[in-house]
Amino acid sequence: MNLRLKRLISQVFFFFLTNLGWIKLHIGGKLTPVKTGFCYPFFYCHACPASTSACPLRAIEIGVFRGNWNWRFILYPLLIIGFVGVITGRAVCGWACPIGLLQRVTGKVPQKLKKKYPKIKKIGQMKIEPYFRYIKYIIFISLVVIIPIWIGFMFTDVCPIGFLVGTIPISILNPGGFVPNAFFYIALVVFILFLILIFTIERGWCRYFCPIGAMLAPFNKISIYHVEVDKEKCVHCNACSKACPMGIDVPNMNRDPECILCGKCIEACPKNVISYKRSI
Repeated sequence: MNLRLKRLISQVFFFFLTNLGWIKLHIGGKLTPVKTGFCYPFFYCHACPASTSACPLRAIEIGVFRGNWNWRFILYPLLIIGFVGVITGRAVCGWACPIGLLQRVTGKVPQKLKKKYPKIKKIGQMKIEPYFRYIKYIIFISLVVIIPIWIGFMFTDVCPIGFLVGTIPISILNPGGFVPNAFFYIALVVFILFLILIFTIERGWCRYFCPIGAMLAPFNKISIYHVEVDKEKCVHCNACSKACPMGIDVPNMNRDPECILCGKCIEACPKNVISYKRSI
């Protein structure tokens, strides 16, 4: 079984595991949706009718809301993400995250657009492009932590993922009872921009805007599992870089924070000099 198929099976498995909330159990004489009390180690919204766990960003926002510190809400998601990060770095982005699966589906479109429209291809080749990747860190620090402390506004109020898996399904399931909140139209605009992004740039959300990616990225430097290139045997054909959905310069990377361990570079390498490595 090749890596591509293994990754697809993993992504589909975690997608269904993430959405087990549609199953209802008899608890205390009434039907209750499956809820784990767990916190997702990737990007997904607790507002989804089928969700089983909490959004880590929402938990942190509640934990710092208006300076009323609740360390349980802050530390719980940080410890879970830290635990996963130390073991696999950003591998959950490539192997488990449902939004990663979504971008796997939409990723074919940017690939075709790059071939048809050279200007789109140039977006990823601009000298300032690497600096765009810091946006996700700014979003996490400002919109998830600082602004909720100061004014109470939360990133998850306008989150495009929440709109996709929360607002849209809820409005469909409750056509007469759905009442848009004060942030509905802002969230709608953000969601439209999100769709434009993922249909224009492969893994655009993961590259530039995902706050969970920002939390996991630093762990790539110390994670037990990582992708390694044998630079002495590398012929620099750049087949790996062309295959990389994150736009990484693979031959020259050294535990790059942007690597999602998807394995596409491993499959693309004609000399088999790229592989998964375990530090311990």
